[in-house]
Amino acid sequence: MAKRRQPVPDLDLPADLTAFLAVSKQLEYDPATCHAGAVTLLPLPKVKAQRFPVETSGSPVFEQDPHFPKVNSYLVLGADLVASCTGDYEPVGLLLWLPVEKQYGVWDSSHCTIQMFGSEVTWERIAAAPAPHINAGWTGSIPDAPMEDLVPWLAHPYGTRQVYTPQPA
Repeated sequence: MAKRRQPVPDLDLPADLTAFLAVSKQLEYDPATCHAGAVTLLPLPKVKAQRFPVETSGSPVFEQDPHFPKVNSYLVLGADLVASCTGDYEPVGLLLWLPVEKQYGVWDSSHCTIQMFGSEVTWERIAAAPAPHINAGWTGSIPDAPMEDLVPWLAHPYGTRQVYTPQPA
């Protein structure tokens, strides 16, 4: 008997992002100003829902987690927007759309955290100045916009079956 898969929520991509990717546009910037180098975006048909591991053990608010101390990792729904980069980095998570939060962000694969850009950050704003947004994964900030760490348990319930091995605390 085949296992039933949980339905994946609609990505609810913003209209400006959808229009940009639908015509296979790419971000224009000087790759020398970006830690990841030249980034190539995924074409619209390849943008799909993924689960990104987010660990809470290093978060200053982890004790507020209703599953603490048994749980310290969550799988967060997101849409990766980057296909490749010329820098010496994995492209996964360099730019994300988070459909539950309806915000853009970056995923740090080394620390299993997501930083979200402020709600005022639109795709139009990212496309106008891509390097600072991509670099936010390293710098932790973008000019004139707040960033915050995603607190996963508020909107991303813990699943009893992990699909990755959590990093040591």
